[in-house]
Amino acid sequence: MKGLILITNNFEDVEAIATVDVLRRAKIDIDYVSINDELEAHTQSNLYIKCDKLLKDINLGSYDFLVIPGGKAVMSELKNRKEIPSIINHFASSGKLVASICAAPYLVGRMGFFEKGKYTCFPGCNEGVTEGKRVDKGVVRFNNFITAKSMAYSIDFALEIIEYLLGKAIRNQIDLSVYGDIR
Repeated sequence: MKGLILITNNFEDVEAIATVDVLRRAKIDIDYVSINDELEAHTQSNLYIKCDKLLKDINLGSYDFLVIPGGKAVMSELKNRKEIPSIINHFASSGKLVASICAAPYLVGRMGFFEKGKYTCFPGCNEGVTEGKRVDKGVVRFNNFITAKSMAYSIDFALEIIEYLLGKAIRNQIDLSVYGDIR
């Protein structure tokens, strides 16, 4: 089981880093993949991370799922990149999981993948989503798509990905390791 998380400048810090942290606790292999020509990228709060790989150097077929964090990067970088729709289409049309959070469900929804289904996103980021019904929930699962409303739901977003990939028992185990007995 191997996933990739798309990274570019101005991605939302918590949505990417917390999601990867929780997935790795479940022993899910996931690469930070830069869509730029350099491994280093900065978050929207100006922290720098070093990605594992460059998009131009990977084979999408070697990945089982896709994660797209939100933040300023969605509207300033990702929505105009010609390779983004083909990446999303590669995973979605193969029945592989596409997980997007905050503004990123816009990228998936504008391609019509939420047709006859439900999704969530950051308020206002559903402009241009051609199909489906936006619901006011933290995390929504529809077919092979998981969407989350905002950074505040990053951990629950990752737990839903774990449940989708590995089942409810592993999700519950990781949930306990993350939240302990505070729930």
